[in-house]
Amino acid sequence: MPPSPRGEHLSRLPDDLVAGILSLLPPREVARARLVCRWWHALTTDHHFLRASFSRRHAGHGHPVAGLFSNHIFRFTPTEYFPLSISADEEPTFGDRLALDLSFIPGAGSADPGRCILDVLGSCNGLLLLWCRSIYYVCNPLTKKLVPIVQPREAPPSLWVSLAFDPSKSRHYKIIALADMYSIHVYSSETRSWWMAIHSDQSAGLFQGHYVFRGVFWNGSVVWIVEHSLVRFIIEEEHVAKMPMPSRKKDWICAYIGESGVHLQMIGYTKKDQITACFDVLEMQENKSEWSVLYCLDLNRVKELCPDIEWPTWDTRHHQHKIIDRLALSPIYVIRGVGKTGKHGVLIFSIPGKIMSYNMEDQEISMVKEIATPCPLDILV
Repeated sequence: MPPSPRGEHLSRLPDDLVAGILSLLPPREVARARLVCRWWHALTTDHHFLRASFSRRHAGHGHPVAGLFSNHIFRFTPTEYFPLSISADEEPTFGDRLALDLSFIPGAGSADPGRCILDVLGSCNGLLLLWCRSIYYVCNPLTKKLVPIVQPREAPPSLWVSLAFDPSKSRHYKIIALADMYSIHVYSSETRSWWMAIHSDQSAGLFQGHYVFRGVFWNGSVVWIVEHSLVRFIIEEEHVAKMPMPSRKKDWICAYIGESGVHLQMIGYTKKDQITACFDVLEMQENKSEWSVLYCLDLNRVKELCPDIEWPTWDTRHHQHKIIDRLALSPIYVIRGVGKTGKHGVLIFSIPGKIMSYNMEDQEISMVKEIATPCPLDILV
């Protein structure tokens, strides 16, 4: 009797075993495997598979970052993407830029880029939040699945939106929109609808002084910088509260908040720190409320390598006299390293004309991208 085809032997394997094998693949290979057959497609789109794959990637607090997006604030050039590669010793490096293939988005493939503004507004655990032609899109760039989402009718046109997606808890995502009067609106992919979660009367007092427009999804909440403090919106409870802050020096400014390796990172400094180019990266672990020092940075060498960065910071750019010795880093993004200590982390920052990277381990500084015009960028990873 002739042997059975190989496919029949494979089909006898339990679903859990095949799903476990497929979950070991890199995300891009999982997307390819999804096209092999209906069985594999069903396995790799199941919530339990996504949860197991997500948990495995974060078990060692490694690099959940696949690459870097750069949006030109004045939209002179299209969005660009730079892939992140991990070497054998877990040191992340950025490769050459790739063309961002989002041509499947209606209008994104326009022959006139100036009339089709496509922005990457955020990313969260493999999903992208995009804006094009006054419509929001949630996009899975690997599967090219695209969901258009219109703005809530009851909200004003000025919104600061954040994407919230945790595959370890649910296959559904939410969009959190902070309106200009500080009401908070929520969109759920499960109900496919918007609702007002927080009225402006409940939150206006907490958000006075809000100046960072992008919120950060962390530990079931969206976190914003408000003056020198942090405010979080706890999504499931639909509650807004202030977060504990570290002990601060006089004139200390909270300048950055981000999430990497399931932990929350914060950068703050005084004007003296800006002049000396030395400051700390603080971190709060998941389900904790205390801050600790993750990295101590010394970026004086940036001034040596790039002596032409005589550009004022955001809080001095309107002054008549530029403070030429002050290092202007805007924007900044922290990529946490592996393990409890965050070894081999990287700081991504922008200076006029360049996007730079700083390796926390060996303190090496390298250029990721040279920008044709020294205008501000919006950096996302």
